[in-house]
Amino acid sequence: MAPSSSKRVRGAKLTRPFIIGNTAHVLPHPSFPNPPPAHTKAWTVYVRPLPHGPDLTTWLKKVQFKLHHTYADASRTIEAPGPFEVTETGYGEFGVEIRLYFAPEAGEKAIYREHYLVLAPYGTEEQKVVMERENVVRAERLEIVEFNEPTMEFFKMMVGEEQFDWLKVKKGRGKGKKPEMVLESGVVPSTQLPERGVEEPGKGLGSGGAWSLGYERQVVRQLKEAEKVLEGMVGEEKRAMEERRKRMEELGVAVAAK
Repeated sequence: MAPSSSKRVRGAKLTRPFIIGNTAHVLPHPSFPNPPPAHTKAWTVYVRPLPHGPDLTTWLKKVQFKLHHTYADASRTIEAPGPFEVTETGYGEFGVEIRLYFAPEAGEKAIYREHYLVLAPYGTEEQKVVMERENVVRAERLEIVEFNEPTMEFFKMMVGEEQFDWLKVKKGRGKGKKPEMVLESGVVPSTQLPERGVEEPGKGLGSGGAWSLGYERQVVRQLKEAEKVLEGMVGEEKRAMEERRKRMEELGVAVAAK
């Protein structure tokens, strides 16, 4: 009989959404008192769970961040329990290669992702003003990993309640009694995207709480609207090109006639 760790749950598929992103600050900054003279920005690149999502370490063993080759020890590996992040100072943007290593129970190979380090304010003028005023740039995106026909052992880990223990806080039970760990009021844990985003205190929806099914639908609508605008612009340019072509032909005929 094959060991339990190699048995697969046929027909099952597990998905886990998570966040890859970075924050950045203009130097000088109180959290970075002595940066190198040429460095103008401080930043943190990270892999994080959704605010009310399951613990990443249920399925993630370690994360390797490959920074620009000019950094000493450019390859940084962070092992569970994390946090899976790297903080540095610098002055330029670059792509960070991220390698995700799964828990051994998964029996799966590591996968690659990449995040482009964003240091300058971006978005609408209003969004840029807020970023400059608060001196924080936050650039994030939602990623999803899938496990098809997971091993039996891994499947049990991924459906267990223990993956939500990180969301629990201590609650007193009276004098002389051991406190119990309970979910905070209003916290609804889920392994899937919530219907509505969860705003983190002092950070707003840009902190990762924006990730929800509602936000996903909003982005899809915006992309479709942008696609229509782009199609209109392409159509206008095609018509303009045709007009220019006809004009050039007319000029050519006129010159030949002379």
